[in-house]
Amino acid sequence: MHYLIEYKTFQSKHEMNDAVAEHLSEHRYELSETDRTVLNTIACYSVKYAGASHLKAATLAKLVGKSDKTVRRSINRLCELRIIRKVVMMRPVSGGNGANIIQILPFDELRFTRNELRASDHPKPSNREEAVKPVVASDKTATSENKPFNSFKQNTVINNTYRAFKQSVEYYVKDAKLTNKLYGIYLAHTSFLRNCHESIDLLNCGIEAVITTFKATKRKAIRNIAGYYHGVLDRVLDGLMYAVLPSIAE
Repeated sequence: MHYLIEYKTFQSKHEMNDAVAEHLSEHRYELSETDRTVLNTIACYSVKYAGASHLKAATLAKLVGKSDKTVRRSINRLCELRIIRKVVMMRPVSGGNGANIIQILPFDELRFTRNELRASDHPKPSNREEAVKPVVASDKTATSENKPFNSFKQNTVINNTYRAFKQSVEYYVKDAKLTNKLYGIYLAHTSFLRNCHESIDLLNCGIEAVITTFKATKRKAIRNIAGYYHGVLDRVLDGLMYAVLPSIAE
């Protein structure tokens, strides 16, 4: 599985172990014992290519002694907290989804989580006077003030998503025109999925497709990067949709 070297997230197993310890400490009240066991097991199998492993949910379930459904729930929880990332793999010959590559993420990586969005629900006042200024509640103020509040939240989500997407592209190339073009493709592809999936999951798919696209440019010449990204994002989003089917069936 030498291909996993492309998915390493750390320079050494010591860096990975430190990151795992920090994640466990940071989220000690949010992770169950099973979540912790799943993360530590993933780490044990992510030593050779620090931070990356190729594990099926069924394999993990046997290793930790839990059901497939329980392990998938833990994996989704770890993804939600930006502790790990799932990279959907396609079978080269038969097609379809293969076992996911699981990446353990650095503790200090850009965090675009629901906690950040929740914090944005309460914008800080611009000065001390505004902080202590009393507000008289009434039906009119409740109706009128809700609109700009919701607008602020929506704009914050959009801005944070674009910033995270832009940074993922700029890691490989500084090209504002290309960045905006790729982001436009991302918006078009995810517009009809926003009522079905969390924003963070869709963003992860968009960034995963960016990483896959630019890694491909190192192996071969790609004339139309936007077109290539279009195809990669299609496959990644298909993987996201198929990933929820087993849990729905159960």
